[in-house]
Amino acid sequence: MRVRVVSALAGLGILAVVFVFLDTLLLNTMVGLVSALAVLELLKAAGLARYLALTALSMAGAMLLPFVRQLMRADYAIFFELLVFCLFIIVYSLILFKNRKTMDMGRMVIAFLCVLSVPVFFSCAVFIRDGYHLAQSTFYLLVALGAAWLSDSGAYFVGVFFGKHKLAPKISPKKTVEGFIGGVVTCTLCLLLISFVYTKLLAAYGAFVRPDYLLLACLAPVFSVVGMLGDLLASAFKRKFGIKDFGNIMPGHGGILDRFDSVLLTVPAVYFTLRYLDSELMRLLYTV
Repeated sequence: MRVRVVSALAGLGILAVVFVFLDTLLLNTMVGLVSALAVLELLKAAGLARYLALTALSMAGAMLLPFVRQLMRADYAIFFELLVFCLFIIVYSLILFKNRKTMDMGRMVIAFLCVLSVPVFFSCAVFIRDGYHLAQSTFYLLVALGAAWLSDSGAYFVGVFFGKHKLAPKISPKKTVEGFIGGVVTCTLCLLLISFVYTKLLAAYGAFVRPDYLLLACLAPVFSVVGMLGDLLASAFKRKFGIKDFGNIMPGHGGILDRFDSVLLTVPAVYFTLRYLDSELMRLLYTV
């Protein structure tokens, strides 16, 4: 437990630095790094990391995707497009020419879909930052990360003390219905508290914002459920791949995907909610 706590505090310290310099390319760099490491973990879990060209191109694409808007503006888009094209060619070649007795096609399809989707989902954090006023985007990212990690913490502690009914025993035997409910409630209450505190902090610096607490109270449970589905999805993949953790880069937590499995879905959920659900949602949720 001590190692887990120390590792978590170190991670929060790095996250705090990223938020301090949110309007710089540090966020792009960290998202790219997390995406590339997550892709590497997926390829290792699926037994595909031994294909060096596939691994190198997948990680390069994941690292570059958070910079796609900068690349587009600099007319370098052709290089990114060529990289993705080459990645597809390599995957198709493996499917066609490798001995199918030594390659689990189901694993390969799952891994390839994840290798494509994971960088896109993580990069939604950059899209949120770039799409709104800094005070707003900071809050939206707090909501996205908070929905994932607060739900996870609430579900864990409520499940430990009150959990009796299994939620998905074939996927993750330790998760309970009581923990699931506890995660949703914890997430909702904490996000409302974070919104209140954030408003007061900005007011102290002369920036006045108006949060819509009712709207946030309605959206928080949705984001919480999405985050916990991401956690279950990661557990299902680990069972498919026959592993306990995706890695050990974070002592006490496992790999990047073990820590960011919920974030993987909450970040795009927040982004697409703001982007497509209602053109006025951003203004109503948090108005500068």
